[in-house]
This record gives sequence, C-alpha cells and structure tokens, in this order.
Amino acid sequence: MHKLSRIIFLFVGCIFPIFVGLLHTITHFSDLLEPSIQEYLQHEIIILGKKQPIWNTWSIVSFMMGISFITVGLINIAVLISTPKTRALPVLAIVAMLLHQMSVTYVGYEYEQAFQLYGGIFGTVLLIFCLSLNKIR
Repeated sequence: MHKLSRIIFLFVGCIFPIFVGLLHTITHFSDLLEPSIQEYLQHEIIILGKKQPIWNTWSIVSFMMGISFITVGLINIAVLISTPKTRALPVLAIVAMLLHQMSVTYVGYEYEQAFQLYGGIFGTVLLIFCLSLNKIR
C-alpha cells in the first residue's frame, strides 16, 4: 500500500507542481512580455497608498507563482527520497498538498477556471486516497 501511496504522491506532489510551475513560468516570459500585454499592464493602480503600474504587481505574482510551484515539487521530491520505502510518507506532507489542492479547487471555482477546478478536485481525491493508503499497514 505504501508503494501506491508513494506513486500517487510522486505525481500529485512532485511531477504536477513542477510541470505547472514550468508552464506558468514559460507563459510568464512568452505571453506576458508581448508589447500589447505590457502596454495594457502599464495602467496604474494604487497599492498600499502608492500608484504603480499593474505590471509591477502582476509580474511579481506571476513569476513567483511559477517558481513556488517548482519549489513545492522539489521539496516533495526531497520528502520522497528521505522517507524509506518501507515506511509511510509523512502525514504532514500529504495534508499540506491536500490543502494546496483544495485551494486550487477554490480558485478554480471562484474565478471560473475549469482547469484549476477539475484539476484541484482530481488532485484532492487522489491525495485523500493517498492518505488512506498511507494509513494502511
């Protein structure tokens, strides 16, 4: 049971975040750097009482989001490598990814983004199954 749990965690906790992070970062550098997008994002908004272009905020969030997904995946690879194959995965690692997937589901629902909604639901179900398998000896 631990082997199947590890395989599920490998996909949902490691491969998927790195893949999404890479796609997000590539999109950031290819699509958001288009002149028409940059021109549009030059409109100013007020953040913490200071006027600044939307680009300043959007760019930082976009870039950091992609890198954060990659980082989560790499940390989870370290969890997999450091946990002996004969032992159950740390419950906290699975629960952390479960919370992450539930937030992906929420964002997908709240902002009407089908990929995030269904991907979050799929990831949540897989991680609940992973957690269940992890508890079976």
